[in-house]
Amino acid sequence: MSMNDTTYIRRFFSLYSQEEKDKVRGLAFYPTDYLRALLPADVAFVDVVRSPHAGATFDKIDSSEALQIPGVLKVITAKDIPQNLSFAKRSKQGQLILADGKVRYRGEPCALVVAESREALSAAMKKIQVNWKPEAERGAEVIAKAAHQIGKPPSGQLAEVKLPFSFPSLHTRYLEAEGGWVQFDNGEMTFHAGSLFSESQRTWLSQILEIPLSKIKAQESPLGGYFGGRQQRELLAFLALSSHMTKRSTCLSFNSKEQDVGSYGYKGELSLSYDPASKRLKSLTGQVMIDAGSYEGNAQMVLQRMIEHAATIYDFEHVNLEGQVICTPTHPRRAHRGEGLSAITWVTEQLVEQAAKAVEMNPLEFRSLNCNQHAENAFQVLQEVEKLEKPFRLVPVDRNRPVWDEKSIQGRGIAFQYAIPGAHKEFDLSEVSVELTNSGSFKIRTSNVTLDLHMKQALAEVASMVLHTHPKAFTVEGKMREQIDKPARRETYPELYYLAQATWHASKDLAGKLKTAGTKIFGSDSVRLQDGAIVDANSNKKMGYRELAFTDHDHDLQSAFVLKDIERPHGCSAGAVTRVAFHPLTGELRVESVRVVLDAGPVFYKKGLEIQLDTAISWALAALFSSEFDSDQPIPTTLDGPDDVSLATLPYKLEGADERPPEFFGSRGVTDVLMSVVLASLVNAIYDAKNLPVQEIPMLLDFMYPKKRQQTVLNFPLKRF
Repeated sequence: MSMNDTTYIRRFFSLYSQEEKDKVRGLAFYPTDYLRALLPADVAFVDVVRSPHAGATFDKIDSSEALQIPGVLKVITAKDIPQNLSFAKRSKQGQLILADGKVRYRGEPCALVVAESREALSAAMKKIQVNWKPEAERGAEVIAKAAHQIGKPPSGQLAEVKLPFSFPSLHTRYLEAEGGWVQFDNGEMTFHAGSLFSESQRTWLSQILEIPLSKIKAQESPLGGYFGGRQQRELLAFLALSSHMTKRSTCLSFNSKEQDVGSYGYKGELSLSYDPASKRLKSLTGQVMIDAGSYEGNAQMVLQRMIEHAATIYDFEHVNLEGQVICTPTHPRRAHRGEGLSAITWVTEQLVEQAAKAVEMNPLEFRSLNCNQHAENAFQVLQEVEKLEKPFRLVPVDRNRPVWDEKSIQGRGIAFQYAIPGAHKEFDLSEVSVELTNSGSFKIRTSNVTLDLHMKQALAEVASMVLHTHPKAFTVEGKMREQIDKPARRETYPELYYLAQATWHASKDLAGKLKTAGTKIFGSDSVRLQDGAIVDANSNKKMGYRELAFTDHDHDLQSAFVLKDIERPHGCSAGAVTRVAFHPLTGELRVESVRVVLDAGPVFYKKGLEIQLDTAISWALAALFSSEFDSDQPIPTTLDGPDDVSLATLPYKLEGADERPPEFFGSRGVTDVLMSVVLASLVNAIYDAKNLPVQEIPMLLDFMYPKKRQQTVLNFPLKRF
């Protein structure tokens, strides 16, 4: 399988999302349903003119005939855009919103057509003439290099294990096509789209259109999308451009081939050396190549990050990893969740597994022996995994027993990863306000609209801890920032540890105001907060928050806090143990259990981490078992995962957190390490059962089944209802 081959993954279902369950049962609307039936009466329709060539130049887009068609409002090209910015600011040759004289892949957007009706739009699309000058097909081009070196090559008699690997581009197959519309009203645009709409995207659009940030708004609604938090920047940019330039509400939907960019593709070879006598790991070397497609994007950053993470958890004397970023005339790729770490961790952990087997040492003990002692939390994860999962004995296949009494071939795989938190850097300012309402409940508003369910619950629990009441007394909503207009924002996602810190400080300030109000009401300096009420310790009088909201009108019962600076976030580490079983005759694989120990800092809402774990399991199953037979092969989801899934988090003491904030809230890289360790532990379990390392993801069918047996469809043991 080449680097350009695409593997499709059907997006898994979040366990807590009733919307997704309703959709697969045909009970809910999709965005395309709204686009067809419930759009505003004056909405205009948009379509995209795309390149038919994988490489070409053009000097003219003739729209004269299209504009003569009744109902056609506008044909937008690169020269019409106030600032035709690239999708990745880090890239020296980033993809522009609309191509300007040159295209690098088949399907690259070069113009937008806006019309009052679908019929006029369809007719206009046929009249657009582009003066294409196709170029000769170009091969792969190395555009960036990276390296990571530590120490000097060790001396002495060392053993070595090598492993070539291939991890192709993974495209996500969603339940629905991407779609949405923007409502234009007095110069303001309100977006209704399935894509997540973050503050950085809002800022990006304001720069493209050269309009105030306050003119761009987003409406949170359960219209769809949200399968994995995709951020379809093309859709948002095209809607913004068409609406702003026609002064009309517009709508747009993509088909399945247009909506996704896929992840980077990886291939290379890693080599690990160890001392058989001392059973110590000595060095990790190798090369990695990233296929970024037609545009670099942030591939160089992903490459540097992945080679730096490859050896973080183990105490290697020498590390020498090199990497290249190549461009190919294919669809551009961008980072998915867990990008880079997953692609290198499964290889590194297999090499460690082989070394442990060669020195005849328990894999868990071997890892503990070689764990980097500076990674204290990672070492603690190793100890907790040992408590969680006891070793078990494999059941050998006895060829003298009858077929009906044959036992399955079992395997047990272990993997570990540690995510470096990274240096202090500029981040998107996090603003949080907490208000006591007249009903006695609290409302938390944040400066970023991209809040999922478990993040909202986590913020509610942070505030409830400080204000001494129940988390259910809080509602959390993302509110687009109106006051702070900082053009140079860089963070795309509202990281939990930023918002949690701002929530703690805002809640702490509000707690002081509540005590001040209580002091005035009771005439006492011994007022404290307790069980959803203000309490006078001297007289033992108390007043509930609801009564306080109605009684006291002289005090401001609302507080806000803007987090302008933060300490370096806590790094995340995780360990996973997976058990699998192969049927001895058919080769059918069943994942029996996945158990994970996670260091995520003081997490206030564990359910969110459990959802992350289920997501990681689904992703690992899909990556391993999908193949070129995408049309007739069942692709696993969380419903196909193991029944036995458990998550244990390292304990953190939170006493006194109402007087001072914890050292950190949550950890950076939770998603990355979960994706990495689940995939790597599953691969190692397969290696343990079959005694064959997995060199290619997805696994080829002849790896899973006897070669003599004809197999066209992977019979993964589905459990759907």
